[in-house]
Amino acid sequence: MKCTLMLAGLVAGFIAGTAQAEPLPGLKLDGTRWTYQDDKLKMQGLLFQPEGKGPFPAILISHGLGGSAEGFAMPKAREFVKWGFICIAPDYTHAKGDGDRKTYGASAENLARAAKCLDILASLPAVDQKRLCAYGNSMGAFVTIGLAAAAPDRIKAAAITAGGVAPREGFPAPSSDAAGKIRTPFCILHGTTDTTVRPEMSAALKDALDKNRVPVARALFDGVGHGLHQEKSKEVNQHLQDWFHKHGVLQP
Repeated sequence: MKCTLMLAGLVAGFIAGTAQAEPLPGLKLDGTRWTYQDDKLKMQGLLFQPEGKGPFPAILISHGLGGSAEGFAMPKAREFVKWGFICIAPDYTHAKGDGDRKTYGASAENLARAAKCLDILASLPAVDQKRLCAYGNSMGAFVTIGLAAAAPDRIKAAAITAGGVAPREGFPAPSSDAAGKIRTPFCILHGTTDTTVRPEMSAALKDALDKNRVPVARALFDGVGHGLHQEKSKEVNQHLQDWFHKHGVLQP
C-alpha cells in the first residue's frame, strides 16, 4: 500500500458501511499537512491514508520531548499505513523542548490537542469510528495514557513505548489514580536501562490496569534505553501490529 492522502475521499462523500461525516469547522487540509483553529486551540500536524476507500482504522501518533509530527510521527505513519491505518499526528507543546514545562506531556493543553485529533478523525468519512487507536512514545506516551483515561470509550486499543505513570499528579506523566480510569487495552513496551522514563513507571501503569482487569501486555527489552522505538524498531512494530490484530483493529 502506498502512503497517500486522498483529500476528496477524506472530506466528502459516503463510504460503504459508514455514515456521512460532517466537515470539521476550523480544519484545513493541504496535502499530508493540516491545520486546525478554533477559539481555544491552534494546532498543526500530518495526516496519511492508505490507498482505497476504506473504511479504515485510524491511529493517533504522539511524539516525545523535542520531537514533532514530522520528525517522529512521519516514519511511524509510513509503516502504520502499510498495515491499513489512517494516521494523524499533531505537534504538542513539548515539541521544541522549551517554554512552560507545566504544559508538557499529559497536560490539559496537550490532552485537548489529542482529543481534537480524535474529532478530526471522526469527521473523515474514510475512518471507521469504532476502530480509533493511539500510540505514543515518552511524553507522547504520557499523552496517550492521559487521553485513554479522559476518553475511555473512544479508543479501541492503545500502545506506548518508554512511558508510564507518576505516583501523584503534578508531573508530565499522568498519575496512577488517573490510570485507574482507563478501560482501553494497552500494550506497554519498555527498555530495562531507560533512565529517562524509569521502567518502574510502566510497571505502575500495568498494576493500575491489572487492578481493573483491563487487557494489558508489558514487554521489557533487556539492555535497551530510552531510544527503544528506534533501537528495536522491527521488534516494536511487530508487538504493535500483533496487539492491534489481537484487539480487532486490524484485519487478519
